[in-house]
Amino acid sequence: MKNFLYSIVILLGALATHAADYPDMYVRGTFNNWNAESQYRLNRNGDLYSITLDRLDGEFKVGSADWTVNYGAAVTVAGDCSFEAYSYGQNIKAEALTYVTISYRLILGDDGKPLPTTIAVTTADAASLTSGTLPILYINVYRAGTTEPDDEILSRNLSHKNYFDGEYWLDLNGCEWLADEGAESIGSAESPLPLQIKARGNYTRTAFAKKPFKLKLGAKQSMLGLSKSKHFALLAHADDKFGYMRNFTGFNLGRRIGLPWTPWQQPVEVVINGDYRGLYFLTESIRVETDRVNIAELDDMCEDASLVSGGYIVELDNYNETNQISMDEKSCVSGYKLDRLRVTWDTPEEYSSLQTRFITDQFSAINDLTGNCDSDVWQYVDADDAVRYYIVEEIISHTEAYHGSTYLFRDRGEGQKWHFSPLWDCGNAFNGPTDGYFYDHSPFGSTWIPSWRAQEQFNSRLYDTWQWFMSTCYDGIENDITDYAGHIAAAAVADRRRWNGAARPDGSNADVADNSDMEAARLRVIKRLRDKTTWLADKWGSYATAVAEPNRDTTPAAPLPDYARPSGISDISHPAEDSSVTYFNLQGIEVTHPVKGRLYIRHTPHSTTKIIY
Repeated sequence: MKNFLYSIVILLGALATHAADYPDMYVRGTFNNWNAESQYRLNRNGDLYSITLDRLDGEFKVGSADWTVNYGAAVTVAGDCSFEAYSYGQNIKAEALTYVTISYRLILGDDGKPLPTTIAVTTADAASLTSGTLPILYINVYRAGTTEPDDEILSRNLSHKNYFDGEYWLDLNGCEWLADEGAESIGSAESPLPLQIKARGNYTRTAFAKKPFKLKLGAKQSMLGLSKSKHFALLAHADDKFGYMRNFTGFNLGRRIGLPWTPWQQPVEVVINGDYRGLYFLTESIRVETDRVNIAELDDMCEDASLVSGGYIVELDNYNETNQISMDEKSCVSGYKLDRLRVTWDTPEEYSSLQTRFITDQFSAINDLTGNCDSDVWQYVDADDAVRYYIVEEIISHTEAYHGSTYLFRDRGEGQKWHFSPLWDCGNAFNGPTDGYFYDHSPFGSTWIPSWRAQEQFNSRLYDTWQWFMSTCYDGIENDITDYAGHIAAAAVADRRRWNGAARPDGSNADVADNSDMEAARLRVIKRLRDKTTWLADKWGSYATAVAEPNRDTTPAAPLPDYARPSGISDISHPAEDSSVTYFNLQGIEVTHPVKGRLYIRHTPHSTTKIIY
């Protein structure tokens, strides 16, 4: 079998040493300011030292903490070779070596000094570390204005969210099941395509060496059969110990239950600057686009009253940000931890004072009505999507739901409401019980949902929707999970090989999820789903017989405030016998008269228009 690691085998003399003479040894060089750092310390088994490094680039030596034992050689290592190394020799130069295993037998001479040795180096390319079962996404990142690799993107300490410029190509790698879904290779090593890449996320970005990324392509692409766009996320799922099934299961249920739009993801193995980064999940980003959140697009800093009512995507967030409004959650039930309601704007990204006023008024009204257990809250929130969203989060026992990464959108105009959608970041799925409601066990708080569960109107719609969904749409998810587990099983093993032992950015114990036993993870997820749906059926009703989909809620939407109407126009009054529908648009007003049909009246701002039939 071809060795899949670069290895440097350092063999020293043949004289015996005592255990007490074995010092801690480190790989030290320009890449770590010649320090003796824990992540570069070699393991020892008797007199044999060894270490495996993800990457080695620049000048280095192998030395003890006090430099009393060290080796060097005046050579440049760029591939397979062997060379003589000497105590206190010159610096060894490595040229972008990846997956380097250094091992040697430390034997000292009579004077206690290390004897000369031969160092052997063997190499392999990053692609040989992949599973060979999934597409490979290759990304190269360069220093600004150069063609030199910028390896800051690979640092476990990468903490900022600034874009790096680079290029990419996607090799389908003979993956037939994705080809059947419309996936194709994009670009090539000879003809790469431009992109920008940056770290994304909050906890997942700062807590793990395996980091998630945001991609902005130079041109729209349908990546692996996903919706065509420039914008995608590369999710690492570094803390998903359920076979990478948390997001997959949540997204699958969201699509099945008919939420307005639910992202989809595809598995891919990633190589960045020649470094194999393991198994990732290429995911559709939340965007206002025709094939994603299909609403009117609203510009940043909008001060136009005719536009300010939409469209918006906001997040119920668990971090304090500058681009958000914040207020205390109101509740009409006792015994629950109240969360801080943080409404962070996602799209558009920058608000004018008028946009801030509108969002503040909207969410203050929702919060106040919820706090009073007032069913008028459904004048602001679409009841059907609220119920469907909750059913998904409850089935997967997602203890962070309604606390963070909870998105809502609103389209523009009269008659529009806020919709709970799209689903995102099911990172705490399966953490709640299978014999209880997740919000009774959430350590964070679950904004609004305990109060809504106290409403008869919400619960009645919940029970009807539950029985329809489970009797007609739920069946088949276990097969989907089984198929998905089979597709990614080999890549999960390769991912574990890549990240096993990788320390967190703060140097604490490694904690990248081990999903190498995909069959065990699959069975665990299926058991949790069966246990939870069985328990919910006892609470919400059985579903042995197919039930028709409930009619949509017909609660009228709350009227827009005067300041959010075109040109500041208020409602138009008609004689009772001539009353009809009034329409607002970007140009002015259209009125439908029962006899004369539709009339169009151009309204001049800051004036009064009198309509006479």
